[in-house]
Amino acid sequence: MSASTSRWQRAIAAARRANGELRPGGSDRQRGVALLLAMTAIAILTVFSLEFTYQSRVAVRTSSYVEQEIEAYLHARAAVELAALVIGSVDIVESILNKYASMLGGRKPNISTAAYACEFVNAFCEGQMSLMGLPLVDLRGKEGAGLERGSCGCKSDDEDGRVNINRVGNLAEKQATFDTLYKLLERHEGVSQIGDLDKEMAQLALNVIDWADTDNVKTDIDPATRKLQQGSGAEGVGYARAGYKSKDAPYDTTEEVRLVEGMTDGLWCKLRNQLTVYNTAKLNVNTAPIEVVKALVCKNLADPRNEQIACARTNNQAAMFVPVNVAGQYIEVCRTLKKLIFSPPFSTPGRFVRFFDKLGTVLPADYANVLRVNAGKMLADVGTSGQIVRITAYGTSGAVTKTITALLDTTSRQYVYWRED
Repeated sequence: MSASTSRWQRAIAAARRANGELRPGGSDRQRGVALLLAMTAIAILTVFSLEFTYQSRVAVRTSSYVEQEIEAYLHARAAVELAALVIGSVDIVESILNKYASMLGGRKPNISTAAYACEFVNAFCEGQMSLMGLPLVDLRGKEGAGLERGSCGCKSDDEDGRVNINRVGNLAEKQATFDTLYKLLERHEGVSQIGDLDKEMAQLALNVIDWADTDNVKTDIDPATRKLQQGSGAEGVGYARAGYKSKDAPYDTTEEVRLVEGMTDGLWCKLRNQLTVYNTAKLNVNTAPIEVVKALVCKNLADPRNEQIACARTNNQAAMFVPVNVAGQYIEVCRTLKKLIFSPPFSTPGRFVRFFDKLGTVLPADYANVLRVNAGKMLADVGTSGQIVRITAYGTSGAVTKTITALLDTTSRQYVYWRED
């Protein structure tokens, strides 16, 4: 390079520096800015990456939970539908029993499909079935039996073993409902001497009835005869403080009983499995809660004067020696043993009544004497079969559990209630 060219380049560079186009150390500042921009970009990308990873993990976990939830629901739904299928197969069961009866000289077993439907459902869910603790069928590993993942099962009982609080169409029905409901309430919460009218429990029973009847007039009772009569005052006056009125229409669910004046949470917890709002008339003593059976016995004693002894209330250890409680224990044993051999405890209402005639063979004579029942009144109250069946099924998958409660009308074979939890 010539000396003149070098001078020109130095002159141009000096001019550019004079104009501010070149500054000493400019390249270092540019590299610093570039590094800062790169670090900022990396930080932003890191945040985006972490957020994406988090959202992906949430999505995966959510999809897994949703899958388990759907699977658990389908297990529970399958259990309900299988139980309903078995309950509806009465004709098939009757045909099989008729053939079986011919082998036993014409005596046909009386088997309720509703009582044992869930035994078949549980066998399907688990792939095995036992009878009285002994293995009966083992289909584990067979196609179509058991579940590859999760579990299911159910239990069933008929609603006809509960007191129907919607049975209030006329004064006669109200009287029948009151008599049973009052005895049930009296045994749970009564404070007066047995045999005397407990006014508080009687009023609560009347309030339960007045909530469901179609008029807005209070139902009264003659304390001497305990006969109901049409009152003259307006019902539901006490509800004004709560901000609502008496419904004056049938209960939709038993949960409504909690709105009735005088009903407490403690008493409701005792009654919740002993009441129904569905179309039942006579109480099925094969499935009724034992407290309901005891109430029926106390209501229908042949000599009401024996009630003070037969149905004495006590909260101490002496309760196990009260005659009606002792009889209740024998009834429970009978029902448990008969169910184990797929047989109804009482095939007819008459057999239930005769049970009390035979108590003297297993109980002391003084117990059996005070527990004699009025056969005619008892037969008007009790039955040994049901129409409405309650199916409570569950399904699991992973950590998820789903429960379905369904009430099946065995006559129409239609569901009258359905709840998913």
